[in-house]
Amino acid sequence: MLKKSIIIGMMCVSVVGFGQTQCKGTTKSNVQCSNITKKENSLCHNHDPNHVSASKNKGETVICSGTTKKNAPCKSRTKDKSGLCHNHRKDK
Repeated sequence: MLKKSIIIGMMCVSVVGFGQTQCKGTTKSNVQCSNITKKENSLCHNHDPNHVSASKNKGETVICSGTTKKNAPCKSRTKDKSGLCHNHRKDK
């Protein structure tokens, strides 16, 4: 029974690790990177020179043109075409 559970455990570990390798890049202190990657070139996103990160902010942001209760300019940023942040837009 113990042998069966050991064999099953080893099979599970080998299936989980399939297709994943440790990054072959080196850190600033000349130590191998510890990140795991699935890429063919065996480099993580930090070391891959061809990596392009997906931009979360699609479109240009501007500083809100509204004013606060103390008559100071609002410092929030917005992508809305009105130029007002969620606090100053009338369509809440």
